[in-house]
Amino acid sequence: MALSKDILGTALYNRAQGFNDQDIENIDQARRDFWKAVAEEIINHIKSNATLTVPGTGLAAPPGGGPVTGVSTTGTIL
Repeated sequence: MALSKDILGTALYNRAQGFNDQDIENIDQARRDFWKAVAEEIINHIKSNATLTVPGTGLAAPPGGGPVTGVSTTGTIL
C-alpha cells in the first residue's frame, strides 16, 4: 500500500484523542508526550506503507555459461 494522507490523518486524529480531557500536572511533559505520539504514528505509517525501490543492474548469466553476475538490491524500511 502507498502512503495515504487519509489513513495517516485518521491515525493522527485518533492518537490525539487520547490526550483530550486529561488533567495535566506538567505541561512540558504533556507536550513532549503528545509530539512523541505524533512522531510514532508518522514513523509507523511510513514503515507499514512506504515502498522503497532501489534500482540495480539485475542479475545475468553469460550466454555461453559461467557465473551469474550483477547487482540486485532489495530491502525493507526499518
